[in-house]
Amino acid sequence: MMKRLIIGTLCVSTLFALFSSCTSKDNGLFTTTVGGNAYDVMVVGDAYVWKAEAGRCLFDILDEDMPGLPQAEPLFNILFLNTYDFTDIVKPMRNLVFFDVDSLKYTEGKVKFSKDRWARTQAIVTVTAPDQSEMIRVLKEKKKAIVDFFVDKECERSLLYFDRYANAEGKKLLHDKLGINLSLPNFINKSKVGDQFVWMSNGSVDARLDILAYRTPFRDAKDMYLERIVAKRDSLTKIYIPGPSEGSYMCVENEVIPPVERHILFKGRKCTEVRGLWRTEGDFMGGPFVSRTFVDTLKRETVTVEAFVYAPQHKKRNKIRQVEAVLHSLEIE
Repeated sequence: MMKRLIIGTLCVSTLFALFSSCTSKDNGLFTTTVGGNAYDVMVVGDAYVWKAEAGRCLFDILDEDMPGLPQAEPLFNILFLNTYDFTDIVKPMRNLVFFDVDSLKYTEGKVKFSKDRWARTQAIVTVTAPDQSEMIRVLKEKKKAIVDFFVDKECERSLLYFDRYANAEGKKLLHDKLGINLSLPNFINKSKVGDQFVWMSNGSVDARLDILAYRTPFRDAKDMYLERIVAKRDSLTKIYIPGPSEGSYMCVENEVIPPVERHILFKGRKCTEVRGLWRTEGDFMGGPFVSRTFVDTLKRETVTVEAFVYAPQHKKRNKIRQVEAVLHSLEIE
């Protein structure tokens, strides 16, 4: 923990430089966008509490490993500031957590979520409690909500960028071939089309970002569970995504780190999210992926959209999160 805290402190000087000239108002509204890097979180509070058990609890929530990556990477990059160091120059930070422990001001632990206080698309979490034990209790209770709040806000920022720099031709291709709408960024501009199958990519040899979308016949409720989703995916990628060597092809890694499924509601639709690793049968390529599968009840078909990354020389958290944001824009006609 202390090593990471020292790193966070060293980064503060960079933040001061980053924010030194970006805050302004126009008719009372902020015209600046947020500062910092994607998935940076600045924590602001009392240093004594931060180094104590309650601070450790908050740190552990933000520092937990992101699931579905081949190497361990934390959910967020954590920076810490004492309350008295939180001046105007750093207020536009993209993600902020404030905590305050005071028995005279609070009778119970609370977590408040707010947005856009000092900059557009800003996400702010405020944690208050009368003592450290109550702060720990409410943090554990709201752990998922805190993480989801920051992840969703980063996704929103990505989609705003995608809408501004959109690949209209790619969006039309997906609409015409599969009857779906996705907000595609202009850097995902290469495609391969099969039968009810579209593969789109930035085509980079250094850090490749890819989107898959396909339809398959819907048989029964088992189509929305992990085993059948993976089987359908592997049958299609074996046909359409060959590897670099003869006979090699893309498939899901099922043994070393098996994929996991999560059943959620997305825009009112039941959805199965699968997160894990892909590999190349007969070769050595691989990386993280995340997919979402829906039922199109009118056409009696499943619709799957997937994001995956191949970036062997890079950290992968931000890259998979960036391309994963495309999935959040899905609309099925």
